[in-house]
Amino acid sequence: MSVRIEKGGWMLIGLLGVGLVGYSLNKYGLLDKIVPAAKTTASAVPKRADLPSLATSGAVDVKPVSLPGSQPGCSGKAEVRALVWAWNAQMGLMFANGGPQATKGSLMCKEGVNLSLIRQDDSNKMQEALVAFATELKSGSSNPSKGSHFVAIMGDGSAQFLAGVNDTLKRLGPDYIAKVVGSAGYSRGEDKFMGPADWKANPASSRGGLVAGVLRDGDWNIAQKWLGDNSLCNNPDEKTYDLGCLNWVNANDYLDAGEKYIAGYCETRPVGV
Repeated sequence: MSVRIEKGGWMLIGLLGVGLVGYSLNKYGLLDKIVPAAKTTASAVPKRADLPSLATSGAVDVKPVSLPGSQPGCSGKAEVRALVWAWNAQMGLMFANGGPQATKGSLMCKEGVNLSLIRQDDSNKMQEALVAFATELKSGSSNPSKGSHFVAIMGDGSAQFLAGVNDTLKRLGPDYIAKVVGSAGYSRGEDKFMGPADWKANPASSRGGLVAGVLRDGDWNIAQKWLGDNSLCNNPDEKTYDLGCLNWVNANDYLDAGEKYIAGYCETRPVGV
């Protein structure tokens, strides 16, 4: 007894065969060797950056300020919202506000500002909040209830942040643009590039290392400074692995970076050329 395979059956068998071959090539890394993925940016040694020296002392005439209270102090004023990180650089702003909402006796309430400080660790969501605010503002609202009036981010990460959000804001019109309006303080040592002790003793031992971080943000810049100081190369492409350079896993925020490290996060990547 013979069974005849119709034309559709041969097509199905052929597709299954192609699928199995493709799966095998991909699983064992042969596909990347046959058709290597395009690398976004080549690995390179960051340019050395010499930071300016800071004055170690200096007399500053600062008048003492009494501690703010704990009760709401100016809730009758229109609310102003600011998204912030859990970051020492913002302690001055938090003190001036007296708490999450401007309190009685705070510097903010003395100036008639009912400021609400809202924690948001994800800079992408900060961008979305600015766009939501601007969108409602354009629709005619004098004080939008959506989004945020302000966000507080790292100064050396502002170029990338503003470039991203302003690409979206410009669609609303030329009058809608995010920009830096001031600084509330600076870091007290919590911004850092962390790795094994061997890397500090022998920087060259970091070659081939993998670090989790928010790409092209402030903490990334610290790592680039360290690499440049030690003439070591950086692989900016988070889709490939370079054995001779420092490699990166992109994190949504600084908490996500720590969680990835603690969880022993790993992924399979093609080796970059």
